[in-house]
Amino acid sequence: MYETLNRLRLLVRRWRLPVLIGVAAAAALALSACTSTSDDQQQQQEEQQQEQPENTAESTPVSGTTGTVRSGSSSGSSTQRATAEDQQGAQAEQQAVAQTADRTQSDDEPMQQQQDDGMGGMEAGMSVGIIEEANYDDLSPRLQLLRDSGYPVYVSGDGYIIALGTPDLSPGAHRISVVIEGPNGLVEFPALGITVVPQDAPGEMQEVVARFSRFPDGVRGFHVTSVDFTAVGRWNLILHIPAEGGFDDVGIAIDVPEDTSAPSVGDAAPASASRTLIDVANIADLSTGETPDPGLYLISLADAVAADKPFVVVFASPGFCTNAFCGPQAEVLSEVRELFGDRANYIHVDLFENPEQVRLGEEPIETPILEEWGLHTDEWTFIVNAEGVVVARFEAFAPLAEVEAALAQVLEG
Repeated sequence: MYETLNRLRLLVRRWRLPVLIGVAAAAALALSACTSTSDDQQQQQEEQQQEQPENTAESTPVSGTTGTVRSGSSSGSSTQRATAEDQQGAQAEQQAVAQTADRTQSDDEPMQQQQDDGMGGMEAGMSVGIIEEANYDDLSPRLQLLRDSGYPVYVSGDGYIIALGTPDLSPGAHRISVVIEGPNGLVEFPALGITVVPQDAPGEMQEVVARFSRFPDGVRGFHVTSVDFTAVGRWNLILHIPAEGGFDDVGIAIDVPEDTSAPSVGDAAPASASRTLIDVANIADLSTGETPDPGLYLISLADAVAADKPFVVVFASPGFCTNAFCGPQAEVLSEVRELFGDRANYIHVDLFENPEQVRLGEEPIETPILEEWGLHTDEWTFIVNAEGVVVARFEAFAPLAEVEAALAQVLEG
């Protein structure tokens, strides 16, 4: 079965995201450090500084290349991050958690909840290795399948595997999702801090909070947040993963091009001639799912664009949802339809033109609508307003709460 799925993926996908190469340049990040120690603690810290080189990266990838992002004081001086056993390091860690919680506190979320989440952030004197996307041939078959679906994969030297579920980026605000696997399996901590650093302008550092979202299957899940990319170029995402005694800091390098491949918010939705129930003899010709919802095949994309009514469209292949970012998106769309009824239209487009034959093991034929929409990863959801303009987009699986909230905003004006 696994070999069959891999063969299908290789047959269908005519693209593969290029392996990111190069070295992430070292950048001085301006942060102030406030520490208080006794004379004995100060002496111990100075001895540790003499034993450790100042620019040592904390993470080394299994494959690819590594750069270093370092944080220092505004005067150009730097301090070494103390070890977890050192009392001063513990005090600095507590201070960083409090500072991050204060920065990310929202009006409807009390600071205590933020602190309980255990978020970390960048500290003065902190060095973090930046991992490039892993070489395809160095990945396991499971991770190669993820790459075949268009999702970048990063492997650190200390046992972390990070996959990016939202690689279709451009300058502006974007939803970002990551699956993090650590030495003990899937990282499911309720929230974690992410430091976002543009390589060419390290002073424009952002601190965001990524919340864990579990899939309906109760097993899988990812962390999701929003990042405002202010410019084209190389960006570093430094994940502060809660660990025993503090945080494991793992940085990944991503590229932000001038424009997305898929429609962005504000773009016109392509008026594609998707098939409906009247175009086929059997609903099995429209979906690889076992029990397709007929209510998702009543109107074509072309007619929906011209209908003067908002609509939600999902691109997914329910019968071959096998990777870490692929969830029951068509089922979520059915739930959205039940919630909002005829206030909107609802469309599912399978990735394959011949879903019934694919289920029987025949060669898959990719629908040309994917190219019309510029979709290079496996699962997408778009919300389009009554004027035919994209108002929300979700790359990879989007839980019901996210889609419901976005559609409600459109319908409520």
